[in-house]
Amino acid sequence: RVKYPLVQPQEFDSDYSYVWSTSFQGEIIDARCGRPVTGGTSLISKVVLLSEYRHVCQRLKVQSVTSDTSYYNLKQTAKEYQQKKRAMISYLEQKKFGYWSFEKKHLEQFRWQSTIPPIQRNITM
Repeated sequence: RVKYPLVQPQEFDSDYSYVWSTSFQGEIIDARCGRPVTGGTSLISKVVLLSEYRHVCQRLKVQSVTSDTSYYNLKQTAKEYQQKKRAMISYLEQKKFGYWSFEKKHLEQFRWQSTIPPIQRNITM
């Protein structure tokens, strides 16, 4: 596996996202639909994450996850996640940055100004 994959700049476009980790080489995601450009299901999709989580729970003999447990239900019962989500919602509202929403129509209302420097990629020409 490639630890720090090199991707040529011409492969990047504003409608695409490149995701990778130390667990898999990576994939280019079409940001407009959330699917890999090669087709199929993304390795970072909720379906795959839930499947992996179920597998880990089975291996550890944790009974709290059944085959009919949904990703949404697990998220609702995750106390720490819900705590941090409430803190994020409060922060966004206080700073007038926008809304935390499930609806795509709110995405264009989300504003974020950052002083974080851009990522320096290890790309060689």
